[in-house]
Amino acid sequence: MSLPTGATVVGIKCEDGVVVATDSLISWGTMVLSEKGVKAFKLTDSIVLASAGLTSDYQMLVNRLKAQIKLYELEREKSISVKTLAKMVANTLYARRFAPLFVQTLIVGVDEDGPALYSLDMGGSLMPDDFTAVGTGTRTALGVLENEYEEGLTLKKAEDISVNAVRAGIARDVQSGGDIQVMIVTEDGVEEKTVEE
Repeated sequence: MSLPTGATVVGIKCEDGVVVATDSLISWGTMVLSEKGVKAFKLTDSIVLASAGLTSDYQMLVNRLKAQIKLYELEREKSISVKTLAKMVANTLYARRFAPLFVQTLIVGVDEDGPALYSLDMGGSLMPDDFTAVGTGTRTALGVLENEYEEGLTLKKAEDISVNAVRAGIARDVQSGGDIQVMIVTEDGVEEKTVEE
């Protein structure tokens, strides 16, 4: 059985925000199911989850997290931080490690500690970083990121680099494709864009 794990998902942290970009192709092995899939989800006003992997698994994870965030914020009477949410996802994935969710996940956001970017694998490993990529287009996307990333990037430059990295993934990975969806997270909220290919 082939799994629809194809995707190119990229995240870049800047001094004043975080950019995440994804392709939009949903596939099952070699069959294209949709070119208009959604792989990045706004969880709060300033936190986004983006995921590569089995569509049903990351959709279920997003629905569960939205409920857990509401409970957390009701109980504590404060907004959830990016690090706390990332740890919540890590615990969920680790608890399922023997019957895993087939996802590679990025959590990006901005809170009182500033911009943050975390990547997680299926087992719940939690890794903070300045830039990263997940999905089957990772190798090609990382080549672009490692070549173009530099400290002190503006959000506009990070957006351009992330689009270039996803575009490279689409060009070289047969399970990545469709349009490029971009989410820019700042302390003012989340801005969404679509780059048509």
